[in-house]
This record gives sequence, structure tokens and C-alpha cells, in this order.
Amino acid sequence: MARPGALGLVALAAGPLLLGSACVSSSDIEGLHRQMNDIEKEIQALERKSSSKEEVAKLNSSVSQQTQQLLKSNADMGVKLGELTTKMEQLEAKLEDTNRRLSQLSQQIAETQGDLARMRGAGSATPGGAPPGAPAADTTVVAPPAGGPSPADLYDTASADYTKGRYALAIQGFEDYVRNYPNTDLTDNAQYWIGECHYAQKKFPEAVEDFDKLLKQWPKSDKAAAALLKKGYAMLELGQKAEAVVQLQYVVHEYPASEEARLARSRLNSLGIEAR
Repeated sequence: MARPGALGLVALAAGPLLLGSACVSSSDIEGLHRQMNDIEKEIQALERKSSSKEEVAKLNSSVSQQTQQLLKSNADMGVKLGELTTKMEQLEAKLEDTNRRLSQLSQQIAETQGDLARMRGAGSATPGGAPPGAPAADTTVVAPPAGGPSPADLYDTASADYTKGRYALAIQGFEDYVRNYPNTDLTDNAQYWIGECHYAQKKFPEAVEDFDKLLKQWPKSDKAAAALLKKGYAMLELGQKAEAVVQLQYVVHEYPASEEARLARSRLNSLGIEAR
């Protein structure tokens, strides 16, 4: 059945036929039907085109919404990636600190073994000759207090306490060493490990004081770079970022080829600061 619009078009098409002849033939009627069918097809085609435009509009709207959601998801992923990167950097810094501690423990064990070797050599010395494995000429050999442990035993015991996490005992042992044997080649080391014990206990102000004492009394100590580094770490824990950065930059400047300098650069990078 033709639509109203189609009927109007049919009326226009049939007008000339009705005017041209009062009597309409069967061929005229067939022609009129053909025109009506053609017009109906054109109307249906136009309707299909209109429907397609609406569908395209809906599709464009859907695509736009999905695009916005995708952009938001990408932004959220970017934030999460940044957070993961920060956490990885923090874990890397902790791992480096752990590796440094292991390296220091290895060095400490070697120093203790060397000290024990010197003590054994001193016990087997013969008159008129230098004992095997004797300390260097600038090392002062100090006799232990009456009834007290030898320097090697005292240092070794304090080191063992530190290794086992008995920090209070380790601090007492290292302080006894510094007090009783203030001029040996391990006195500065003992002072350094006092600072490490306080740092491990999260007593950061005390650790800063311990490292400062080492740097003032033994500025040429082989533990100076490590003391500067851990002083910087302790200051960061205390929220003293500016002072900590100065300490870490000093490590990089004064000991550029050391392991402590590498760790200082890494910590500065984690703070978003370029090492100089």
C-alpha cells in the first residue's frame, strides 16, 4: 500500500493522463501502476538511507565514548606505571644498601682475620727479629688492660654481635674498643660500626653523631666515604633532605670511583637530583 507521500506523487503523475483523455485505457492504468511502484521503491530507498545515517551517528557516538574510556584507561595505567617505577627504584636502593652491607661485612671479616693473624704472629716473635705478620710500622700495638680481652677478641666479639643483630652489645663492644685502644688501625672502623649499629636501630640522630665523630677524628680513614654516605642516608630519614644531598654530592665528588659514590649517585637519582 502506497504511503501518503507516494499518493501525492502518483496524483501528479496521473494528472496528465486524466487531462489528456476522459477515458483511461488499460495500458494507461498499467503505466500508472508502474510509476507508483517506481515511486514506492524510491521512497523505500530514501528511508533506508535515512536509517543508515542514524545508525552511523549512533556508531560515531559509541566510538567516541569508547575512545574517551580508552584514553582514561591509558592515563590511569600511566599513573600506575609511574608508581611501580618509583617502588622499583626504592627496592633497588634497598638492595644496593643490602649489598653494600654484605660487602662491608666481608671486609670486616677480612680485617678481623688479619688482626688475628697479626696477634698470632706477635705471640710467636723471636728476640732480635720482626715477628711474622707484624703490624705496619705506623700501627701502635696496645696491650690489653689487666684481665681484659685482647684488642682482637674485643673487636671480634663486637663484630659478631653486630652480625647477629645484637646491636646494643655490639655498640658496647665497639665503644670499649675505641676507649681502650684509641690508636690502632681498627679504631676508626670500630667508631664507624657504632654508627652502623645506631642506624640499624633507626636511631638516626645518634648515627649522624657517630659518623661525624669518625670524620672529625679520622678524616683520612678508609671508612670516611662510607661514613659520609650513611650520614646522608640518616639525614634523609630525619627529613633533612638539603643537608643529605650535600653529603651525597660530597661522596660523589671526593670518592668518584668508589662503591659509595655509585650508591650516592643512585640515591640522588631516586630523589630526582643529578649527581655532580
